[in-house]
Amino acid sequence: MSEPIELEESFGEQIPKTYEPVQTEQKWLERDGKKKRVPRLDAPTFSMAIPPPNITGRLHMGHALNITLQDVVARFRKMEGHDVLWIPGTDHAGIATQNVVEKRLSQEGVSLRSMTREGFVERVWEWKDSIKSGILDQITRLGASLSWEHERFTMDAGFSRAVSEVFIRLFREGYVYRGERMIHWCPRCLTALSDVEVTYVDRPGALYFVRYQESPGRDRFLTVATTRPETIFADQALAVHPEDARYSDWIGRKVFVPLIQREIPVIADTAVDREFGTGVLKITPSHSMVDWEIAGRHGLEPLEIMDRTAMMNERAGPLKGLTREDARERMVVELSAREFLEREEPYAGSVGVCYRCQTAIEPRLSLQWFVRMGELARPAIQAVQDGTIRFYPDGWKNTYFEWLENIRDWCVSRQIWWGHPIPAWHCQKCAGVSVDFERPEQCSHCGGTDLSPDPDVLDTWFSSALWPFVTLGWPERTSDLERFYPTSLLVTGFDILFFWVARMVMMGYHFTGKPPFKDVYIHALVRDQYGQKMTKSRGNVVDPLEIMDRYGTDSFRMTLVHMASPGRDIRLSTERVEGFRNFVSKIWNAFRFIERFAPANRTPEAFDPASVQGTANRWILTSLVQAVHDMRKYLSIYRFDEAANTLYHFTWHLFCDWYIEASKAAFDRPQDDPEHIETVGTIRFCGSVLLRMAHPIMPFVTRELWEILYASEAPLEEQTFPDFPGLHPGTEDSVREFESLMSLVGGIRQVRSQLKLNPSVELSGHLVLKSQMEERYRRHLPFIARMARVRPLDIIIEGQGQTLGLQVPFSDGVLFLDLTGVVDFGAEEKRLRKEREKVGQKKDSILQRLKSREFREKAPPEVIEKDERLLRETEEEASGLENALAQLRSILSGSDGE
Repeated sequence: MSEPIELEESFGEQIPKTYEPVQTEQKWLERDGKKKRVPRLDAPTFSMAIPPPNITGRLHMGHALNITLQDVVARFRKMEGHDVLWIPGTDHAGIATQNVVEKRLSQEGVSLRSMTREGFVERVWEWKDSIKSGILDQITRLGASLSWEHERFTMDAGFSRAVSEVFIRLFREGYVYRGERMIHWCPRCLTALSDVEVTYVDRPGALYFVRYQESPGRDRFLTVATTRPETIFADQALAVHPEDARYSDWIGRKVFVPLIQREIPVIADTAVDREFGTGVLKITPSHSMVDWEIAGRHGLEPLEIMDRTAMMNERAGPLKGLTREDARERMVVELSAREFLEREEPYAGSVGVCYRCQTAIEPRLSLQWFVRMGELARPAIQAVQDGTIRFYPDGWKNTYFEWLENIRDWCVSRQIWWGHPIPAWHCQKCAGVSVDFERPEQCSHCGGTDLSPDPDVLDTWFSSALWPFVTLGWPERTSDLERFYPTSLLVTGFDILFFWVARMVMMGYHFTGKPPFKDVYIHALVRDQYGQKMTKSRGNVVDPLEIMDRYGTDSFRMTLVHMASPGRDIRLSTERVEGFRNFVSKIWNAFRFIERFAPANRTPEAFDPASVQGTANRWILTSLVQAVHDMRKYLSIYRFDEAANTLYHFTWHLFCDWYIEASKAAFDRPQDDPEHIETVGTIRFCGSVLLRMAHPIMPFVTRELWEILYASEAPLEEQTFPDFPGLHPGTEDSVREFESLMSLVGGIRQVRSQLKLNPSVELSGHLVLKSQMEERYRRHLPFIARMARVRPLDIIIEGQGQTLGLQVPFSDGVLFLDLTGVVDFGAEEKRLRKEREKVGQKKDSILQRLKSREFREKAPPEVIEKDERLLRETEEEASGLENALAQLRSILSGSDGE
């Protein structure tokens, strides 16, 4: 590992000693404001629409990751010469926003039931106006270079008109219908939910084994295992599998519902799972999706015993007025007392809950609006199959296919007040429904004039599904729609793949005949440092604004980009962000060095990077060309982590740790010396390229440094991304020459580390080389001496002098270090033996863990990778210690011989 650069306090005239990120960011944000996009009409287009944040509160880490990755791409594509359009906006978020405003009203002592619909909607608009600017300011704080003049809201006038247009068209084409069906119902939000709005969580519960006595009067019974005894009074049948020999003679008979003398039939259906419980299923059509479908096949009528709040109704008899939970307890007591309950077993089941409020949902028979999805899904499937739409990572397309190939009709009506009203009108005379933009003068069915609006609103995701083309002006044929649709890229989280991504593809194809986007990049979740989901209840939520205030936005962005590995959740910790704050400081100090030794007024008039002669200059330019090539490649395929790693490695390990140190030897020469002049040109050229490379990821610090050091050139945001198709500054020999110096210095530093020598202690030594290498290495003696702190350092031609000391072999020879008076060789040998034993034990422990099959099956991939990396490092450390011991023994034996 190389030593850090130490810069004198006098370095830098315009560049302060310490980088102050908050001040710098504020300066650039105030200067930019929300400035308008400058079109490039002759350039190829690149467009994105931001996944619109909900108007429910502050942005979280998921938003920060999503916006940062999009901004990296937007800035990169602009620097590549594209006409970039990146559309901002916000989502009205029906249920979520209504819940937030309800809670605020409750805090004021106002209940929803005490308000009119119009009054409540007015309060939500007030909330939207108060919160939206704050959300957009947070997005701006992240450095997002959005096209602000294109900002949209999913309930602005134009968007609302487009939503109604889509609904009406779908209705007239036969895709939208209204019917009574079993749906998911949230008894807290009091609205229907679609299939994908139900999330499933594991919750502890019990399995109750209940007897159903045969009718009439036989002393036989069937035992049913159920998790919901509170719904027994709604049972309409028992079902067994037709091939289950245990119950073949029961099919067609009747049993009594426990506690009440109501007969129900025993039926046979292949949907029954013979392995679950006793293999007998109670059929409760009004309170189970599966039971509803079975009941439909057998002509069974539903019997609903709960109201819309999931309280037991009058049909529940003695359970009337109880909650679901209390009714369950009461039923267990009664069943046990009347000897209908055989036993009770612990059972951890998967419970469906509302994705917004986490209340357990209740299957409910309800009259709702639906969209037929089967035909709409076909082109969406085909588009991904034939590569018209590409997923990054590619594996997500399998999840996409699985859902679309088994898609069900979409329930799009919601029983809330905030949202897009359904453009339908109900006739009070004939109960007919007319669908149109405005209230018809008369019913289209009977001519009646008493028409009332549909009370429901549309699912939030209905309007969100139109986002890519409506934001560009659809249904009008706008110039933006013609030029920028389909959009180029969608960046989103995997958790809304079904809610949003698939539906956008379906709607995009149906209403435009084109896909809504060409590429879909699916990023992972941001978790805490232990891999836990960030939640208020855990107290581990990290506020992006607090992180940016503390460490700077560039450090935060670099952290997110560097950790955005495909298919792996981000484990965020403040230590990681702090590490990248150090990286920003490293860049800052490197450019202070450039300002001091290579200011603009010393730039060579006709610097040609292809003509440099200095070894270090050729090496760094060759490394720079490779880094630019790699970074462009990785950004083009959305490997954000690799792009950030390329930038980090080149900047810290090559440019700062090696090249800047190597340049000091040239800067020690007079200013008119050719090597000095060439190094000024090289380091300024590298600095210019480095700032352009880093700009998409770290826009603030790069613009600040560019304005100071390259003020005579066009602003950084107007620069092109570096490209050197014909630049080959270094030959293989010149690159190998500098790398051999790096190897030598690295070897010396390793010896220092193994022998626990203070880095400030200077050692003496001599290089033993072949005669043809003398001239080359004599030029580099100042560099080696400076980097490895070896002074005096001379050269001995192989075979022409005495060679004593600790050997440091490298590609072109051997360095002998004189450690006399610096190291107690006997004591050092004992210490190294102990260290070798300690490292050996550590290596054995890691090996044993990695050989464990159980460990490899259960440990997270990142833990296994960490152990594999530790094993490699430990093996290298063990090898180095063994080499050091061998050399110490050689020195000790030589001393004994004397």
